[in-house]
Amino acid sequence: MDQEVLYFPETNAVDKYFGKKISDPYRLMENEKDSLVIGWYKNQNTISNNILNTISSHNSLFDELNSKNQNDTYLIKKVKVTNNDRYFYLKKTGKDTNYKLYYKKGFKGKEDLLFDPKTFNKEDDSYLINYIQPNWEGSKIVISLTNEGKEISEIIILDTQSKKIDPEIIKNCWPSALGGVRWLSDNSGFFYEHIPVIDRTAEKYLLNVETVLYELGKDPKKLNVYFSRKNNPEISFKQEDFPEVIIKNQHDEYIFSNVSGASPFYDYYYTSIGSLKEKKPVWKTLFKKEDLIKRFFVDGDTMIYLSAKGASNFKICKTSLKNPNIDNPKILIEEDSLATITDITLTKQGLFFVKTRNGVEAKLYHLKEGKIKNISIPKPSGYINVLSKNANYNDLWIEIEGWASKRERYRYDYATNSFEKEPLNNFQENTSLENIVIKEEEITSHDGEKVPLSIIYSKGIELNGKNRVLMTGYGAYGTTFKPRLSNYIEQWIKQKGIYVIAHVRGGGEKGNLWHKGGYKETKSNSWKDFIACTEYLISEKYTSSKYISAWGASAGGILIGRAITERPDLFNVAMIRAGMMNPLRSETAPNGKNNIKEFGTVKKINEFKALLEMDSYHNIKNGVKYPALLLTAGMNDPRVTTWIPGKFAARLQKATASEKPVLFLVDFEGGHGLSTTKSKKNEEVANFLSFALWQTGHPEYQLKK
Repeated sequence: MDQEVLYFPETNAVDKYFGKKISDPYRLMENEKDSLVIGWYKNQNTISNNILNTISSHNSLFDELNSKNQNDTYLIKKVKVTNNDRYFYLKKTGKDTNYKLYYKKGFKGKEDLLFDPKTFNKEDDSYLINYIQPNWEGSKIVISLTNEGKEISEIIILDTQSKKIDPEIIKNCWPSALGGVRWLSDNSGFFYEHIPVIDRTAEKYLLNVETVLYELGKDPKKLNVYFSRKNNPEISFKQEDFPEVIIKNQHDEYIFSNVSGASPFYDYYYTSIGSLKEKKPVWKTLFKKEDLIKRFFVDGDTMIYLSAKGASNFKICKTSLKNPNIDNPKILIEEDSLATITDITLTKQGLFFVKTRNGVEAKLYHLKEGKIKNISIPKPSGYINVLSKNANYNDLWIEIEGWASKRERYRYDYATNSFEKEPLNNFQENTSLENIVIKEEEITSHDGEKVPLSIIYSKGIELNGKNRVLMTGYGAYGTTFKPRLSNYIEQWIKQKGIYVIAHVRGGGEKGNLWHKGGYKETKSNSWKDFIACTEYLISEKYTSSKYISAWGASAGGILIGRAITERPDLFNVAMIRAGMMNPLRSETAPNGKNNIKEFGTVKKINEFKALLEMDSYHNIKNGVKYPALLLTAGMNDPRVTTWIPGKFAARLQKATASEKPVLFLVDFEGGHGLSTTKSKKNEEVANFLSFALWQTGHPEYQLKK
């Protein structure tokens, strides 16, 4: 295949860490204002798009995804229910480009359109809503708007009765990622996080974030900083940490604060609600990150919380807020050695909690007056999310989802001990998924650890070693890869392929120790688990290396990148969206310092060695036959800057001895792939799947002559 690749020029950049010299031949790419870098990105785009658009059926797949469910179907997300039963949610019909904001008085009330993001800026209709938060009664609602994949957004405040927008616009905020918006109990204002520098090319980008108390009607440019590194020198802050002030419930006696970042556990503080009137309240320590408390709820003077301290699969504890005893609390629910407690919530009727085995088999329980009862859910589910208003109300909802079923929402009826469906979504079910096989296996990894593996395919597929496999995983931050039906699964199954999810270490599928097993110095377990799962698929005749495509995103780039650089013989194709391919240089990148908490720092010798080992870019070797590769990046990405995958693409293009393509797509008006349009999401799916089907020999996805 002819491919006019413009190779990026190499330079002789050398770093020295603890006496070890590390060559970095593509260091020049880290200057993304350089015209040479921008020119190379554009050249890569031209080459990559030309090839992808020449794949037969690529464009028809994209058109199919865009036209899917165009008529009477709709999707709803980000549902918020106020204490007085007002429902607020984002809804998108099949014909809509983006979600709009709607409202109902009670679930069975009349639906009312409150806000269309296209009306926000008359000169730019590309804005979309990435976060909403009504006040306690629903008379006002905060709407966060962003465009071009930036995620960092602008906040507007809408009066829900008049549908008028307050004239004040709050900028430099990121409520979809940093704590959200927390309304004061009297609805006179709210807390949010202010980002002083939002230019991702600036040295101070995302540093020294401040929690601001905004009062309605005031000038948002005059910041009332309530909690910050500068404002609270008595609390240990790093410049990359994110502060947050929390109001749990409208009538609570306490407010809380934390210092957070890229970690599942934070330092928490608390003070009385009366301290809101003070300019500088006295924050008392509630618990430290070493206490391994992941989530907590408040009921009067009582705190009920989820803890991994001495319980990797988590236990549920209780203590007083007047005299907290975190070291010796009352244990309400003991740890289960076979399943992880993944969610909890409080209602007037007691505590509800979810246990999940291997991240894929979820069950619901109710604790009331010391007795635990299993609650039957409408159908078996791999994922359960429990929701309530607070401990003063009976209301309980669950959201359930699986590999072959889209998210459904139900309300619990205590009288009948059953669930009533709240059909917020109206989508067309994919009948091709009715006859599929879902296998949940446990595979022995390199060190004897059992790794959960989800395998999904249509009935009747013969296990003859010739099936196309699309394999993914994540393995970072203690995040569980939850069962959900995606376009990737639907379309891959439609092409008679096998879809596989490896629940590798670094994630949270098997509790806190599972996370620690793929974290900093133990990170290599993540890709070794992935490799072991791949070898299992081959040995059991699901497939062979000729037909395996591996794909991942963001921190999952470490997983896929190191799997293909350690065992390039196992994979035919690799595809990575906005991947972390160069973690050795991560802390010099925008938002990089925060990731020290998860991956480590080059300033400590053991963590430096781990970073070098997990760095896919530095583990490329010349003359090796690497898989075909498709990488993507967004120029507005606030999480993984463009040069991180860019350097990997440039290095692999020069190093690989195979004749397989190495493509790199840069979206100059995109970001991390989260806050983006339906069309861009569908374009990504069409690009990745077409590329994988082409390279694994699907007859309908070959290059046009």
